[in-house]
Amino acid sequence: MKKAKAIPVPPPPGYLEEWRATNNTCLVTGATDGIGRALAIRLADAGQTLVIVGRSKEKVSAVLKDVGDAGPHRSHRGFVADLSLISEVDRLADEISQKLPDLSRIVLCAAETPGFRGITGEGIEAGFAVIYLSRFQLLNKLTPLLKQQQAPRIVSFASPVTKFERPDTSALNDPDCTLDSWDRRTAHTNCNLLFLMELAEQLKNTDICINAFGPGLVLTKQMQGYSVMRRFCLGMKSSLVGKSAPYAALPAMHMLLSPDFADKTGGFYECGTKIPPDKQILSKEIRQQFWTETSQLVHLAQANKG
Repeated sequence: MKKAKAIPVPPPPGYLEEWRATNNTCLVTGATDGIGRALAIRLADAGQTLVIVGRSKEKVSAVLKDVGDAGPHRSHRGFVADLSLISEVDRLADEISQKLPDLSRIVLCAAETPGFRGITGEGIEAGFAVIYLSRFQLLNKLTPLLKQQQAPRIVSFASPVTKFERPDTSALNDPDCTLDSWDRRTAHTNCNLLFLMELAEQLKNTDICINAFGPGLVLTKQMQGYSVMRRFCLGMKSSLVGKSAPYAALPAMHMLLSPDFADKTGGFYECGTKIPPDKQILSKEIRQQFWTETSQLVHLAQANKG
């Protein structure tokens, strides 16, 4: 598979001064831990206005303080939402649409943590909801707002070096699913890649740029359940193996803020490398079928609300 260099890591000298000349309102989900937290703090330091989302009120408050310390001259905000529940995603999207009319950047980092499993009260598997279904619903609900902005951008954390297999949403949403943590995470990633490619196609006549970003092997909570062999195999594909979360966040910042990405959309990036999508992801029929399956699960969750 041919790879083309796309993102300098770290970005070239002077990048912070260039980025600090801008002021975008940036929404970051999963901002209370790992790369999401590091990215939020770095964006604040780069002069951006941050909107962070997390499940814990205490963690949101703590990170909001860190963000404020890094970028003291902006009106940063925090929202508490359980993204395993579509009702919470709907509430969050409605609140953001009302309170953040200038939202122009969205970063989707929220992911399941080890042990976060089980069927929610809405009939959806919790990990599947957090890492995929919530992203699908949140972006669809916020797209009308983004269309009102000048050159908005979306970055979704989903590693394109993952081997592609057509995800089975029925199995992923089964309480008795026998997939191990690695296989479930692989399937969740492929769900996001299919969705992002289809959404990019739907938005191709707009100014919205949407791309997938894999940060490489960074030892966050999501990696703790992987065996040494799994980590080694993933690390062989990554130029950021063993790097810290703040360092791994730099390419995502480049995608969000650099003029180099002003017109790039529908791309899959792993660290500093652009990865050609699997031919199945390019299949319009497969993408649209998957979109329909996902929409049905969203409707199921909404019907089970309460």
